[in-house]
Order: sequence, then structure tokens, then C-alpha cells
Amino acid sequence: MQNGILTRIFIAHSAVLLSIAGASGMAQPFPGQDSVVDCIIQLDGIHQSVSCLETAELIPPVALSSCGAAVALSHKDQYFNLGCTASGFQGYFALSRWAVSTIQGDGGVDVTGAPNSLLVEGANSASVVVAPESAASLRVAIPAYGFVSFDWGYIGGSNLFNKAFWIAVNGERTDELKAGNTAGNFFFGPLEAGDVLALNTSADKEGFRIEVANFEFHSNAMGVIEREWKAEDEAGRQGSFTQWVSIKKPDISLVTFPGNFDGLEFPVLNRSASVSPEWAGYPVIDKDGLLSTTDDQFPLIGSRAPFDISWKDVSGSSQGLCTILREWTVTDRCGDNVLQHTQLIMLHGECPESSEPLPFGHHAYPGNPAYSAPGEMGRPMSSTGSLARDSLEAGATGQ
Repeated sequence: MQNGILTRIFIAHSAVLLSIAGASGMAQPFPGQDSVVDCIIQLDGIHQSVSCLETAELIPPVALSSCGAAVALSHKDQYFNLGCTASGFQGYFALSRWAVSTIQGDGGVDVTGAPNSLLVEGANSASVVVAPESAASLRVAIPAYGFVSFDWGYIGGSNLFNKAFWIAVNGERTDELKAGNTAGNFFFGPLEAGDVLALNTSADKEGFRIEVANFEFHSNAMGVIEREWKAEDEAGRQGSFTQWVSIKKPDISLVTFPGNFDGLEFPVLNRSASVSPEWAGYPVIDKDGLLSTTDDQFPLIGSRAPFDISWKDVSGSSQGLCTILREWTVTDRCGDNVLQHTQLIMLHGECPESSEPLPFGHHAYPGNPAYSAPGEMGRPMSSTGSLARDSLEAGATGQ
């Protein structure tokens, strides 16, 4: 997790802005303008979804003060890795992040976390324990577009009389414990960022226990930024809003491979030119698939995209010309998708025997404005190479 930079934005609100907000259907009505004591600050914002290759634009919520006071906005970020699939009660879905409330038999409500209503069995399972004549609810907000699945089961005897367990999404029941139905598998979606998943239980004279296991959140989001916004006026009155910014992986179909140095796409290389991928090109994400347009290209090298890149060279010399067939493979770690492509590299003279890749950060590829045509580098070639996630973050290394 990482903390973002606090950002201060001062917003003055007029009666016109308040009337517009009222027309748009805010969650709660505002007190009268003269009611300074009951002045309410509300935040209304949107959730975002961006590619892991792009920088998310900061879109603050709109702060509305019912008494027209100037409001200062600040925010703090936490980043949660969702990976290909978020599994178990850890990370974003750690049990400590679930809101828990209990209602006792006398009608009293405990929202302090209710530790006695939750037993942790492990990272992948948990038990909801319902005391006699009480009710409990566990709730968590969904961070991104996706699907939720888990197994649940009633632990105890066969007597289900006056025992209730139901799963709700945004307050609506979707699955529940019924007579003769003591276990089940829950799968629901699609869910949107901000939707609330709740596990609800209630018991009469006899308590019981529900076990929840194999929790998974399936999403195209690799991670999510949980951005906590806070608004405060000069009198210290505050309002808050939680914004989720999901970080999506790019579609593997947008991968474009480097061009051929065959005298057609690019010139045949000079005798002493480098043929390493740092100069001959790496695969990139290209939105329009054209190497000639570079403003829509994003390098995979050093990115957070869950793609592994590997290559293997097969070379031979004939009549003073070296021909290299570079076999590229791009694998999507979040699925079974694999792309393969053969790049043709022709070089005057004998084929190089080995190569030493350039330091990470010196990468260039055909069509990129930072690309310089291969010159008299004199760098020999590697026969095989691979780029996995660790090497992408530490630096590209040909093997």
C-alpha cells in the first residue's frame, strides 16, 4: 500500500450550485441556509478505471456545504494489489476491512468491530458466529468491476429453526439459508465499484455458525487505489467520500511486435550494428497497431502489465549476409493467452556470436521518437532472452 500526496482544493459554493445538486438527487436533503449549527458537508464523486500503462487523472468529488461555507478538500491513497484474481481474506478483502455490526436481543447495536462474531480460520476461510437472540452483518465495498464467488456452509446440527443467513448486494437478498439447504456456492456479478456485499445472520434462542471459504474476486483490474477524500470548512465540520480507481491490464490483442529489418520495413543493418532488442525493438502496446504512429504506444518494458516476454534467435550467414529469425513470445499471466511472432533481422557480414544488452532505461524501438537507427554500436547478439515480471521491474536482461 502507498500513501498519496494530500491535495488541497478550496471550493466556494453558491446557492445556484446547491439548487443544481438538489435536482441531481443527492443522498440526503440539506438543512435550511440559516441553520449554521446543522450545516452539512456532502461529497459526491465518481469512480475511475484506467489502464496500468497510463497515469490516472485526479478527479476530485464535488463538495457541497449546506450553509455555503468555503470547503477545503484533501485526500489520502492506499494501493491494493488484486493480481489476476484476489483470493482469500487478505489484502483489500482482509477481514479487518469488513464493517461488522451486531444487534443484541435488547435492541442494542454494536458497531465496534464485534470481534466475538467473527472467527478467523485462516487466510482463505472465516466463520461468522451468531450469538443467541442476536443478529450480525459483515459488509465490504467492491473496489472494481468484477465478480465475487465463495463457498458457505452451516456448521452445527440439522435444526435450522429460527436461524437465518442471507447474502445481500446493495441491500437486496441474492442467496439465503433455507430448510434443507445447509450449504452453497455463491457467484454473483457483474458488480461495480462501490457496490456493497453483505453477509447477514440472525438467531433466536439458539446461536449458530456459518463458515465462508474460497473467497475470490475476479476482475480485469490488476489493482485498485482506494482514495479517501475529506472535506472540511473553517468551523471544522467535515464530510468524506471514498473513491476507487481501478488499474486495468491492457488487452493482449493490442501487443504489436517490432518491425523487420529486411530492406522493406526497415533497412538491412550495417555490418557492425547492434541486433539486440534494445535497438532492434521490443513488443509494445499499440492502440492502433501501426508502428508509424507513436503517440498511442506504450512500452511493455518496465510497465506493470502482467505480460511475460521471451525471445529466441535462429541465425545463419550466406553470401556476406546474416539472417536472424527472432521468435517472440508474449504470455498473459492472467490467462492462457499466448502471442507468438517471428521478426526478421538482416545484417551485412557475419552473424554476431553473443550480445550484451544495454542498461535498463536505454530502450528504443523502431517508430519511437526516442529510437535512433542502429549505428556502429558493434554489439553482438544473444541467442535467447526472456523478460519476466521481476526482470521488468529490475531491468531488462537478455539471457
